Amino acid sequence: MKKELMMLLLAFCLVVQAFAQNRSVKGKVVDPDGRPLAGATVSVKYGTVSTSTDSDGNFQINVSQQEKTILVVTYVGYSGLEVAVKGGTYFSIRLEKVGASLNDVIVVGYGQQRKRDVTGAISTVSAEEIAKRPLVRLEEALQGTTPGVAVQEVNGNPGSGLSVRIRGANSITGGNDPLYVVDGYIGAPLGSINPSDIESLQVLKDASATAIYGSRASNGVVLITTKSGHEGAPKLNASVWIRQDEIPKYLKLMDAYDFAVNANLKATSSGGSAVFTPTQLTGFQSNPGTNWQKAATQKPIVQNYQASVSGGATNAKYYFSMDYLNQPGLLKNEYYNRATLRSNLDFKVTKKLDLKFNVLVAVPKGHNNSYGGDGGDPYATSLLFDPTSPIKDPVTGQYILQSQYGTLNVSPVAQLANQQVDNNNTDALGTGSLTYHILKNLSFTSTNSYETNYGWSRAFMGLGTSQTVVNGITSGFANAQTTWNHTFVTSNFLTYNLLAGDHSLTIVGLTEFQTNTNQNFTARSSNLSTYSLGYYDLALGGTELTTSGYNSSQLQSYMGRVNYDYKDKYLFTASIRDDGSSVLTKKYSTFPSVGLGWIISKEHFMEHSKIFSLLKLRATWGQTGNQAIGPYNSIQQIGTSGVPYYFDGVAPSVATPIGSPVATSLKWETTRQTNFAIESGFLNNRLFVTAEVYDKEISNLLYNYTAPGYLGGGTYPQNIGGIRNRGLELSISGSPLMQGAGKVSWNTHFEISFNDNKILNLSGQDNIVVNGVGQLQVGVSVLKVGHPLGEFNGYQFLGTWKSSEAAAAATYGNLPGDAKYLDRNKDNAINTNDYGVIGNGIPKYTWGFINDFQAGRFSLSLMISGQGGAQIYSQTQAYLWGLSPGVRNATTEDATKMWTPENQTDIPDYNAKVPFLPNSSRFVYSANFMKLKNLSLTYTVPETISAKAGLRSLDVYVSGQNLITISSFPGADPEVTNAQNALLQGVETAVVPNPRSFTIGVRIGF
Repeated sequence: MKKELMMLLLAFCLVVQAFAQNRSVKGKVVDPDGRPLAGATVSVKYGTVSTSTDSDGNFQINVSQQEKTILVVTYVGYSGLEVAVKGGTYFSIRLEKVGASLNDVIVVGYGQQRKRDVTGAISTVSAEEIAKRPLVRLEEALQGTTPGVAVQEVNGNPGSGLSVRIRGANSITGGNDPLYVVDGYIGAPLGSINPSDIESLQVLKDASATAIYGSRASNGVVLITTKSGHEGAPKLNASVWIRQDEIPKYLKLMDAYDFAVNANLKATSSGGSAVFTPTQLTGFQSNPGTNWQKAATQKPIVQNYQASVSGGATNAKYYFSMDYLNQPGLLKNEYYNRATLRSNLDFKVTKKLDLKFNVLVAVPKGHNNSYGGDGGDPYATSLLFDPTSPIKDPVTGQYILQSQYGTLNVSPVAQLANQQVDNNNTDALGTGSLTYHILKNLSFTSTNSYETNYGWSRAFMGLGTSQTVVNGITSGFANAQTTWNHTFVTSNFLTYNLLAGDHSLTIVGLTEFQTNTNQNFTARSSNLSTYSLGYYDLALGGTELTTSGYNSSQLQSYMGRVNYDYKDKYLFTASIRDDGSSVLTKKYSTFPSVGLGWIISKEHFMEHSKIFSLLKLRATWGQTGNQAIGPYNSIQQIGTSGVPYYFDGVAPSVATPIGSPVATSLKWETTRQTNFAIESGFLNNRLFVTAEVYDKEISNLLYNYTAPGYLGGGTYPQNIGGIRNRGLELSISGSPLMQGAGKVSWNTHFEISFNDNKILNLSGQDNIVVNGVGQLQVGVSVLKVGHPLGEFNGYQFLGTWKSSEAAAAATYGNLPGDAKYLDRNKDNAINTNDYGVIGNGIPKYTWGFINDFQAGRFSLSLMISGQGGAQIYSQTQAYLWGLSPGVRNATTEDATKMWTPENQTDIPDYNAKVPFLPNSSRFVYSANFMKLKNLSLTYTVPETISAKAGLRSLDVYVSGQNLITISSFPGADPEVTNAQNALLQGVETAVVPNPRSFTIGVRIGF
């Protein structure tokens, strides 16, 4: 009995001691003006205990009795702060509104770190920065804000995605877009995410930061953290913005009179008769004809409505949001709509168990919004159609479908009105996360995500479209396609944190599994008996075809990471990840990384420096990978084309032959990257300067070879050669003016990134010509060892032969006024042997410049971005000269400035004896540009006024996007391209330009 009493007494003492070792502290977090910051995070440094401030900025947290206990206070858009608890019980904490703080906690993948402790190359974009612009897609938030990240708006179709390249192109034919991770889910659906729901973006650029994602991280990683709830009363936030878009630039085309004169000139120069009579020409002098650019386009009104509510208690927090976007396009009868719903729930079930549930449902819908650009697209046709033709027949009132002298395609207005292409999607993503604090310093986290996407696409090309008018009535068609995509990801990891004196250690061990399943079904019906039912009755077709498909892939991974910090100034990070993929022959590969950091400014000899408030060196090395191919490419497949074969010489039998061959050894594309960086802070960290240099080499590149017919034909992937990217990134951020009471503040950020790309080897091959895009199909792109990706291949245009050069021109069979090209091999003939490099579509540098000013209740934000060292190959400019199949006459205004004996310009005249050489530098232009990407002015209504209306806050703003473009490119937009991969970068064939926009909006807090 005494033994049991002694045991009970000992247990009681241990419990009392445990309670005595912890105590509660309270406090309040406010901004520089003393206003409470709701939702600020307060946590115990190197511990697992954390809380959030309520609506009044108050917090309460249990801390240890140890003298070294430190509270870490963070809030997005404000500098983080560390507070030593010691014997205090109440703390009034004021956070400064500074661009970036070394104590800010950032997401690094499978965990968090202080910015000061990071050894990898990581850039952050905050919710505050995102809110400055009316964004439709989250990629826009990266443009001009992140060094080393080139973001390109490749076309102006509503709802279209952007091209994002982190430290250059890393694959020839594979994807070059980064890996997107949203709240732990790998492979985020970008088009479904509402930018207003984003709390922060972290961009992982070097291998030390990205290697934890292994085989999918070769192109960099973007970590997306969405907003969460806070303690306190519910807060309702609503915003509305309305925007008018417009074509940024109309091309200079001929009116009806100039077109008719030029058409006559072309006809007579080849020995024909004039096509327009003098009477018609006289009539056109008073009637400029149809401006097809303006007839096919519009100035749409884009609308966005967003609302969110958040709140909660200590043990339960919530964030709900809804958003609706209505985005008509620049072309008539095209639009993109998107509705999203989000629910983010956080629960602290017990002191040891935390749960999170994030659910996203998005329903995007597109109508005629997938124009890829080319001669048959309505935008291209608006540049090529005959201006002497009216839009409608004045007698019947019906659309005039074709012109005798313009392009063969249907008029752009008729095509836009009559074609019908609809894409509907329903995307649902759910992520559940469980964190169990096993011990004080040891926790287990399990994050499980499931996404299902259902797509339904329908297309109808009936009467009044180029499909039936140009190709014949039997060529009209209707088709429908359904797709089902399912993805499941489970990530399970242990995290161990240890703080012992001057030593800080964090260890993470992970196992992860992902599976993807895709199915599709397509039905197509052509030669319809009636076109009145559109795509609703496919049984009406004279010819019907159905196809279906299925594929599945899996990825199994293991990862370990160690972060070590000694005396808050010597930093070490190491990780290793092993990935196994079902799509490759050699399925498993290992991706290691290591990083070192030294905060020199914390050394004794730097403590009293009057120059540096921060001086930090970083050095990293690591490997990442890229699958770059789809499922089943390592397995020879059975052909599904249904090719007939006449076994008896009479009756055809449909065969299912063996398909294209496969490589016997498909491996990962592997990227090895070395990175060196220096971070420096001046004037008590009011000025930050960061410089990074990197060397990135990619080996085992995957390329699609063409197989000979006797081996099954088609293409198959194989590992070849390698490329290298070297670059320099420079970022300068500061606060030249700090805001005091009623004073002006100025925050500025400038970043510039240089990248040098080179093909190192092609496994013994060289000079691989890549078939181009567009109707010309001239193979303008080329792969050459020692040269960069994205090179243009063709003739060097030298202008025109002048009268004084008649004898030299005759050597080549030319006359004065004909096009003159460089004879590279000096054989007195112009042919493909004279091909050479005529440009490159990949910019050598990109830059962004952001300035934020605040004076009282007014704030002004200015963003400029640009690129340099790139060219654009514009087949559009060739089309404008009538130099394309189906385009019979020039429409460009430059045709009025052709060479004549009296005016010997460098614009060739018409000469039917001289062949057209489309792939020449004549159509290569500088793609350098500078754009005023955003200019916004915001007024914050005084709280005394907004409170009378029952509002917590009220902001009203006006802004403009793409307001000014400075460029020598004669097209509408130097930023657009048709490129689907790095090979064709910079090739452009009448792509819809990005709009100039004017926005008015309001943000309301209840």
